[in-house]
Amino acid sequence: MDRTHYVVRAGIARPSDLIVGTREHRDVPGLFGFSVQSWPGVTVEELARAGRLPHARISVTTRDTLWWLGFEVVLSTPGKGDYHATVRAPFPLPRDIATRLGMVFTRRRNPWPVP
Repeated sequence: MDRTHYVVRAGIARPSDLIVGTREHRDVPGLFGFSVQSWPGVTVEELARAGRLPHARISVTTRDTLWWLGFEVVLSTPGKGDYHATVRAPFPLPRDIATRLGMVFTRRRNPWPVP
């Protein structure tokens, strides 16, 4: 059984997209970061389906990879999708950090795009 804790972001996690997507959470004052879908033991396919993501592509990494880079995945934050989470990140997100973050996401076809 795969015990990898996946993190799925809608679209392609380009540095510019991560910079624009990083902000203070509207329902959790003091939490700055960007939205993802994540939950322990849930597959990439399940996260994409539960996220109801309209994008043709998704970006995937793991919680451990983000942790090794110094980023926390805050689970169960309010937002779209059954497994909405927030990757805590500095605001504004510096380009060099956004570039490092973008490199740890792999791009895949979204198996469950929602029109």
